Amino acid sequence: MQNLFLVVLTSLFCISCTKNDNSYFPLQNGLKWHYSVSLTTRDGLEKQKYILHNKGSSSINGKLVYIRKSLDGTNLHYSITNEGIYYLGSSSNMLINPKFSSNQSLIIPNPIALNKKWEQVTTTKLLKKTGPPQRTEFKIIAEVPLEIKIVSLDETVSVPAGKYDKCIKIVMTGSSYKDAGNYVGLTLVSVEQTNWYAPGIGLIKTERIEKTKSDALDKGTLSIELTRFDSK
Repeated sequence: MQNLFLVVLTSLFCISCTKNDNSYFPLQNGLKWHYSVSLTTRDGLEKQKYILHNKGSSSINGKLVYIRKSLDGTNLHYSITNEGIYYLGSSSNMLINPKFSSNQSLIIPNPIALNKKWEQVTTTKLLKKTGPPQRTEFKIIAEVPLEIKIVSLDETVSVPAGKYDKCIKIVMTGSSYKDAGNYVGLTLVSVEQTNWYAPGIGLIKTERIEKTKSDALDKGTLSIELTRFDSK
């Protein structure tokens, strides 16, 4: 589950960052986020707590990189440019020289603006089922192109960590056909995700649903909510 959360979080839950404290994705050293994670697949509901911790910046391969560490010790790497913030990839603490993905993602452009749109490709992670008696896992892994849009700059959102005003709401939608083999065959796979970010805090809530036209693996959902934010 930790790897699943990382994939979804790092590829889709980021937002533009500036040097002031009202950044919607603050990267200054020492900040820490505690999240509750609920994952529902055809196997049922699974819950987990998750923590992310800013570890400051470092020069890696000649590039200024901001580092965020996850609960399992994985380091997430970001860079800031005039165009916005990029997710570069992840590495473990054991890697001295991390190798960044060649497909680095511009998560949100700069500046942030209402109705701003951009595109990105996501990979499905929630469409899975583990069935008896052999307990073999079956899953649909599909690349889905997304259209991403900032739909609001003034949302009020309540999560376990508190109530936050002036949040940014981002909606992501897309679909593509996937041949999932004899068990499912050709099916339409769709993804919809909504993220909310609070000023000075960052990500506070995410709702994601992946669906197909197949009754065998019809959908999977992921819900993430902020339960605590530590600024020191």
